[in-house]
Amino acid sequence: MIKLIATDMDGTWLTDQKDYDKELFLREFAEMQKQGIKFVVASGNQYANLMTRFPEVLDKIYFVAENGALVAQGRQILHVDSLSDDIYQTLLKITTEYPYPAVVMGLVSAYVKKSSGRAYKQEMKKYMEHITVVDSFGEIDDQIFKVSLTVPEDKMSKILRELKEKYPEVGFVSGAVDSIDMQTKGMNKAVGLAYLSQKLGIKSSEMIAFGDSGNDVGMLKYVGRSFATATALPEAKQAAGQIIGSSNESAVQKEIAKLLEIK
Repeated sequence: MIKLIATDMDGTWLTDQKDYDKELFLREFAEMQKQGIKFVVASGNQYANLMTRFPEVLDKIYFVAENGALVAQGRQILHVDSLSDDIYQTLLKITTEYPYPAVVMGLVSAYVKKSSGRAYKQEMKKYMEHITVVDSFGEIDDQIFKVSLTVPEDKMSKILRELKEKYPEVGFVSGAVDSIDMQTKGMNKAVGLAYLSQKLGIKSSEMIAFGDSGNDVGMLKYVGRSFATATALPEAKQAAGQIIGSSNESAVQKEIAKLLEIK
C-alpha cells in the first residue's frame, strides 16, 4: 500500500524549462488526498525555492530540502540539521583549493561570492529564491546546510573521487552533472524521509520515490519502490528499481497517475 510519494525536482519532476504539468498534478494531488497519501518534495534545492513550485497546495505537502538537512510541512519547519563548525571550515577550505565557483546554503539565504560574477548568481537563481552576494564566505552568519561546488561536466567524476579520498570525514554526492554537494557525512534525502517515517508513522516499505542524481541514491534505496528517469546519472539508475521516461515527458507524473489509477 502506498502511503507516501517523494520526488526530486531538477531532472526528475521539472522539465528543462523548470516547469511541470500543473493541471495533471492537481488532479493527482486531489486523488492523493482522497487516499491519504502524503506528497513529499525531496530536493537538494533551497526550501524557499521549493515552496514557490506548489503555491496551490503549499500547506498540504512536505519538503525534504537541502539533501535531507531541512524537513518542513508547508511553511512550518519541522527539523533542521546544520553543519558543525569543523565540517564547515573544511568545506570552505575545499572551495579555496579548486578554481570553481561555489554556493553556500544556509537557513536564511544562499550565498555566492562577488568574485564568482553576476552570471553565476543568475544561474543559481534557477534553484534558489534567496541569494546574498558576499565578499568572503567567512563573513556569513547563518545555519549552514551544505556547500555546492560547480565544476566542468567532464571533470566532475574525477574531482568527486579526489574529494572522497582526500576528505573521508565529509559527505560528497553529485547534485547534478556539473555540481558536487558537500555536507555532513551520511546526510541525504533518506535521513529526511526517515524523520517523516517516525513523525507520520509510515514505513519505508510504504513509500515510493523518484530521482535522477547521486543525491537521490540514499532515498531510492530507502523506499519500498523507486524509479529513476531516463536521463538519470548511472548511480541513480543503479539504485532505482525501475527506469522510466524523462522529466521533459512528464514521466514521473505519468507514473504517479498509473499508480493512483487515474485515467
